[in-house]
Amino acid sequence: MIATAAAITLYDVQDDFVADQRHYVAFVAGRNSGKTYAGATKAALKCTAPGLGVIAAPDFPMLEFGAKRQFKERLDALGLRFLEQKSLGTLTVPATGAEVVFATLENEGRIRGPNYHWAWPDEIEYIARRQTWLTLKGAVRAGPNPQIFPTSTPKGKRLIWEEWVRDGDERHALYTASTFDNPFIDAGAYVRGLGYSGTYYEQEIEARFVSFEGLVYPGFDRLFHVKPVDTDGWPTALALDIGTKHPTAIIVGKHSGERLHLAAEVYRTGMSASAIVEATVAAYVTHNASFVVVDPSAAGLILDLKRRGLHARKANNAIEVGIARVQSVLPRLTVDPACVHFIAEIEAYHYPDRQQERDVPVKEDDHLMDAWRYLCCELYGSKPKIRFI
Repeated sequence: MIATAAAITLYDVQDDFVADQRHYVAFVAGRNSGKTYAGATKAALKCTAPGLGVIAAPDFPMLEFGAKRQFKERLDALGLRFLEQKSLGTLTVPATGAEVVFATLENEGRIRGPNYHWAWPDEIEYIARRQTWLTLKGAVRAGPNPQIFPTSTPKGKRLIWEEWVRDGDERHALYTASTFDNPFIDAGAYVRGLGYSGTYYEQEIEARFVSFEGLVYPGFDRLFHVKPVDTDGWPTALALDIGTKHPTAIIVGKHSGERLHLAAEVYRTGMSASAIVEATVAAYVTHNASFVVVDPSAAGLILDLKRRGLHARKANNAIEVGIARVQSVLPRLTVDPACVHFIAEIEAYHYPDRQQERDVPVKEDDHLMDAWRYLCCELYGSKPKIRFI
């Protein structure tokens, strides 16, 4: 292990990634392997010299609570005093002349224009539109050695596999690590708590580029389904899947006849019951929703939402029937590019490798899949017997 600073210690693969100066350097690693820590360290070291960099993530929570937070901690560890202009989404290091722009990657607007010396896109495999990645690549062209260094957990054979493995050249360097390579955590206990298995384990823990067999929704196609849609005047409904140890998921659906557009998502771990209520109320008010369907196991939460004036009811949780309903909606579905967790889930949502008594999907990272199923059953299933008054 090599100490970059007194408060920054890296294991060998992290250190090699941080030190590599090739134009395209990627670090693909399992969950809790320290990939964001390594990316933040590399970005902070870039700030020891003048130049304009960009730190990007697929959506605001990933940026604000992941990449940006760790980056600022690494600046502190290096003793680099910084000034943040939160309203502008920028940061400067007065002592070195370094400047940083923080950007989300739902579209190209935030990253188009400036010429950057370097870019660190975190969790790049969640990016919804390939054009945004191409725009970012084209913008990193300033200085004697411009560099892009993405970090991510793999999501099938997509962006990093295509550009670093299939089409890579001498300018591309790829570093990989599994969750078990991180010596600073109890990886065994962490992985046992997740309960992952099979292909999903290979992807999320071992950081392998895998192709999922037996996808539940093989008809989903980013090029066809992921796009902004003008839904002005469309009614809105919410669906909520409750998480305790796992994320809580809220999906915002705009519907018009047989058309369904997923306009926004909330995806957050560690939420208390009161925090879930507040997040649901905020989404309900912001999007002017007419009702919310809720994980049927959360009877107490449904009562709390009703006390806050929301039209809330238990969802239909019949899995096989719900999947059939969703399949019928899929040809007329569109998804906003900001729904990055939904896109990642649907592309990995699969049936088990071995035949089971019930033909139901593997119960792993399916929180938005459950919420979407609740929503489709409510909107396109049989008419509810209970009417809101």
